[in-house]
Amino acid sequence: MTLNVNTKEKILLLEALKALPESKERNSLAKKIEKSLKPIQKRSAKAKGHEWQKEICEMISRITNIPFNQADDTSEIKSREASLNGVDVILTGEARKKFPYAVECKNSEAISLPDWVRQAESNSETGEDWLLFIKSSLFAKKKIAVLPLPLFEHLAAKAAHSSE
Repeated sequence: MTLNVNTKEKILLLEALKALPESKERNSLAKKIEKSLKPIQKRSAKAKGHEWQKEICEMISRITNIPFNQADDTSEIKSREASLNGVDVILTGEARKKFPYAVECKNSEAISLPDWVRQAESNSETGEDWLLFIKSSLFAKKKIAVLPLPLFEHLAAKAAHSSE
């Protein structure tokens, strides 16, 4: 089970726990809450983001049936290094033909959807559709894909017609 609580609620829970008699369970839960209140280190945040990008690369590899190997310079599916401009997943050759989208990946505890959509749009080439993949504990560990409505309509129509 996942429980989503904000910072204020975590502090209240921690205070309530500390008022209880000391026990192994109480101490364990208090430590977990205290740890969740500490800000994530920048290096750790970048690593989490890069791991999410690689997870998306692996998904694209499964969809396209094109191997993903980050260490292989000739790989048609690559995760862009942190702090470099452009799309988060670089697709070339056959991979780009089979998966023709500009991919932006976000792994964050804070949601900035309008900024992220603007970034996805600005990183896409003219006429290229973008996809935004979001991973956040705010979604109870669910992974979310955001896409422009016309693209959704096109994909849904294509799926509907393929089943006829």
